[in-house]
Amino acid sequence: MAEGKQGWTTLLMFICVCITVGTVIPIGYAFAVVNAPSTFIRSWIMESALTRYSSRLGESQVTIMMSAVVSIFLIGGMLGAPFAPIFSARLGRRGILVLSGMLILVSCICQLFCRMANSIEMLLLGRLIGGLAAALIYATQPMYLVELAPAELSGSVGVFTCIGITGGIVLGQVISFNFVLGTEKLWPYALAGSGIFVIIGLAPIFWFPESPRFLMSQGRREKARVALMRLRRDEARVNAEMAEFEVTSEAEGQKITMKEVLCNSKLKMPLIIVSSFHFVQQMSGINAIWFYSVDIFTQSGFTLAVSLWLNFALGFLNFVVALVGPLIMRRVNRRLMMMLSCLFSAIFLTLLVVGLKLMLSIKEFSFVCIAFLSLYILAFNVGLGPIPYFIGSEIFEPAPRPLAMAFGSFFNWFANFLLGMMFPILNAVIGPYAFLICAAFCVYGFLLTCRYLPETRNRELKDVAPLMENGFRSKIK
Repeated sequence: MAEGKQGWTTLLMFICVCITVGTVIPIGYAFAVVNAPSTFIRSWIMESALTRYSSRLGESQVTIMMSAVVSIFLIGGMLGAPFAPIFSARLGRRGILVLSGMLILVSCICQLFCRMANSIEMLLLGRLIGGLAAALIYATQPMYLVELAPAELSGSVGVFTCIGITGGIVLGQVISFNFVLGTEKLWPYALAGSGIFVIIGLAPIFWFPESPRFLMSQGRREKARVALMRLRRDEARVNAEMAEFEVTSEAEGQKITMKEVLCNSKLKMPLIIVSSFHFVQQMSGINAIWFYSVDIFTQSGFTLAVSLWLNFALGFLNFVVALVGPLIMRRVNRRLMMMLSCLFSAIFLTLLVVGLKLMLSIKEFSFVCIAFLSLYILAFNVGLGPIPYFIGSEIFEPAPRPLAMAFGSFFNWFANFLLGMMFPILNAVIGPYAFLICAAFCVYGFLLTCRYLPETRNRELKDVAPLMENGFRSKIK
């Protein structure tokens, strides 16, 4: 590791904020914005089918179409994940983020004009393209920021992905309120609103440096040095990091396929960790919480309008806790935070199940459930929320890193889709006990971290990677 600690610089902070606003906030926005105006979208779907195809859709058919509008974004994420390493190798980290921004703008255009064109297909296409862009962002944005930052800030910049997602969810909730754009006339503008963040956030992106590691892997040594000097402004630090790059540049420049990554026994455990962390993040039930929270508030005696505001308050709490992530990740070990996050998430989900059952007979327990929801969100955001996005950058060598990040991204999208499809069914069959399944995944995340994840904070990759080379026989240190 380069000698001497280096803190935040104005340029690095500016890059982190802009890239987060222009790429990650639109993803969180897309998750949240369709919920409030869903009634108006359903009515429009019925009218469009009747006028274009002379087909009168039943209630169940409209429900299926509305589910498709929501879930096709996740399908786009699964389809786009395998392409991330291909584009990353050819366009670079910065180039793939530019491509993602362009795709989001195309997605916004489709959603903005779908009602004008009276085309359900255009709405579905817009959501699909948005999902494709989001997959590229998930696999690239954390890697780009980590590769720009000094090693001691890798965790701090890595949590900007979580900040962007939670911030986007809050903004999507605000924009879709009926006193903003969530009305019968304005809902297409609400769906397309993420384009504004892309334009604002990515406007200066061509002024930002490309990843020095990527430049070195392409043999552009002088450009890598210039980029590092802009970022560090410390010649001694730059010389030390360039020396490190020289050692690894030959390996970084080698082409590696997904088959080689999957078949390499030394990469088995890192790949399991990255994929499992992404899978557990979604299967822990964070999105199911948003599905259930409004019901808990209404059963507590609040009106639907107040319940929606309380649901927004939970989303805002989610965002505020994510904001302190950079401070936490710089000062606390990854392994400890991930274990605590998984353990307490499992505990609070289990307590939530107990509270939800008792709430049926003792109304006062509804307020206890609200407390458990808030505590779960706190537990989730100290580890499960941010760590899966950047842990791949800290345990994978540069050559297989883009493929590994894309692989983890696929499992994130797949788990999100799986939970979205299965949770309503499980909730209908077994009620609140469905959260026990989410708690079980949190326990799996705790055990995997406890047994196999080595500490990565303030450690060089060459010291971390050998600790996982023996697969399930690996020993952490």
